[in-house]
Order: sequence, then structure tokens, then C-alpha cells
Amino acid sequence: MFKLSILEEIILFLLHRYNGERTIQGIMYLLKGKQSAQIIQDSHFYQVTSFFGLFHFLTHQNMHEIINGLEVKGYIGQSENKNIYLLNKNGQAYLANQKIQFMEFTYINGLRFSSIQKIFWKRFSLFFQTVSNLNMNLKYFRAVIQDQDIQDWVKNEILNYTGNKNELVNQFYKELHTILENISNEDALLFVKRLSGANAYGMTFEQIASEHKVSVEKIYLNSINTLHHMITILVVPNNNYPLLSKFVNGDKSTNITNTSIETKRLFTDGKTIQEIAEIRKLKISTIEDHIVECVLGDKLLPINQFITTKQFTLIKNKIIELNTRKLKIIKEALLNEVTYFQIRITLARMGDLHGPE
Repeated sequence: MFKLSILEEIILFLLHRYNGERTIQGIMYLLKGKQSAQIIQDSHFYQVTSFFGLFHFLTHQNMHEIINGLEVKGYIGQSENKNIYLLNKNGQAYLANQKIQFMEFTYINGLRFSSIQKIFWKRFSLFFQTVSNLNMNLKYFRAVIQDQDIQDWVKNEILNYTGNKNELVNQFYKELHTILENISNEDALLFVKRLSGANAYGMTFEQIASEHKVSVEKIYLNSINTLHHMITILVVPNNNYPLLSKFVNGDKSTNITNTSIETKRLFTDGKTIQEIAEIRKLKISTIEDHIVECVLGDKLLPINQFITTKQFTLIKNKIIELNTRKLKIIKEALLNEVTYFQIRITLARMGDLHGPE
């Protein structure tokens, strides 16, 4: 049995979860973090939200090479649709018998944190570098982050700090030391190695991987896991990190796209789908996409306007019976008595055992 890389294992796992109901492009867009209603909804429906946006640099060529590799190694086979692949017995055995490497990264939550993670790291790394230089009384240094917005943010936070320089340095290092105590020594060490200080630049993923004799993928995902662990702590209201919590301020991640937030506002104001479509000059199908996203992101959002309790129960039971999330199959099994939109609403609210509220 061929040993796979972490990314190969992830793609094999996603092929297993999608079970021939989505194309390899759908998997690639999930890993790239494509901000579309379909991809976000699928990440929920197939319970793969952790993987959203983890490999934003993935290309079509990368994806096809990995798929071809998995096929050559005897783990997957092509279906009648050339863009859909299914696990064969060897692939199923691999997932069942191997210790999947990705499973050790327990804090990764791509859909929730992939956006804020990038901003958080840029803010943190430049702030760390700046404070390190201030502590050494060095006024001039080459910023590790050239993004002007990030530089302005760091500058404003330092200038607006109410204490003196020494108090800022002490508070920052104290909070950093405390939050790293929540993380394993190994992970904390890897995190610190990437930071640039006074007269010293942080190590790259490749340099750290070479030093530790592990794959670059492992170091990369370990870094994301640590960042998500820290962000998980910092987004909790009234935590013990008043300074570090500022690094996640402005986090608008609600697991729905910005355009869906506006649709939700209009819906909660009492507008119908048709009225919202007219106000926003969008297609009804687009507004329906937004509503499904909002239901996914808000367990308390009422759905009785779109589906009756009887319809919800009927669809839910059929989904469980067929063990599929393919809309066409579900709709035909219910003799086309419900709409695609109602099926998607049901899938979005599947955790609600009591039906629509």
C-alpha cells in the first residue's frame, strides 16, 4: 500500500465524503476557498468545513496531477462522468486502516478562520517585529510585511497604546507567553521560529521542514493549526488577552458571504424573497442561495416561510433513507413534490430535529 502525502490523503478523504456527487473541480474550489454559495453550502452539507481555503494556492494542474497519482496508485477510479472519481476497495481500505495525517490538526477550521487567519498572522508578525525593535531601541528596520494597511494598523495600535513603551512590550510578551502555554511546546517552538525580531528574520516553511526532517506540508498545516488554536481563544468575548484580541478585531467571518448578510438583513425586516430580489436587482435563485447560506450560519433563523413542517420531515427522512445530498435524486424520489430550494433549506437545517421554527 502506497503511503500518501497529507494533501493526497485530504483529497482521498474528500472524494470519499462527496461519494461521486461532486466533481474534482468542486473539491479543488473547496480547498482554494472559493467564495461561492455552492461551495460554502457543500462544505456544510458534506461536513468538510475544516478544509475550506486551506490550499488557496492549489492550481488545476496540481489537482489533476494528484488525481492521476491516486488513480495510478490504485486508490480511485473514474466514473462515467470524467470529472468524477470514486474510491475503490484499496482507497476505502487506506482510509480505514491508515492513521490519516490530517487528523492530528484538531484546531483547523478553514471556513471559520481562513480569512481572518491571514490578517491575524500579518498583523501579529509585523507587531512582533516592531515591538522587538522598539525593545532594542532600534527605530529603523525593514518591515517583514509590506502591506500598507497592515503597517498602518500596527502603527496606529502602537501610537494609541495608553502606556509607555516598556509597558507595551511587557504586556505583549506576557500575553504571548500565556497564550502559547495553551499550545504544545513543539507547536509553540515552530510558531516562534517563523517570527522576525530585531536584526533577525523568521524561518520559512521550507527551512523549518528541512531542519525537522518532515514535509513542508506538515509544517504548513501545523502553522495553520496553531494560528486557528490561538484565534479560537482570542475570539471568545472577555478573554484574558486584551492586547492580542485586537489582532482579530474586524473579523466578519460568519460563514456566509457579505452579499448574503445584506439579504439576511432584508429578510429579518420582513421582506419576501421576491421583494428582496427586486430591491437588490438580483435573480430569485441568487436570493435563494443567500437564504440557504444564512440558514447554515444561523441555527435560529426561521424557515417556516419557505417550507412546512410536513415537507421538512418528508425531505429529511428521504435524505437519511437514500444517504445522499444530490438534489436531483432526492427531488425525483419525492416525485417532484418539493422544490430544489426546499431540499437545500432542509439540508441546511438538518441539525434541527424539530423541523422548521
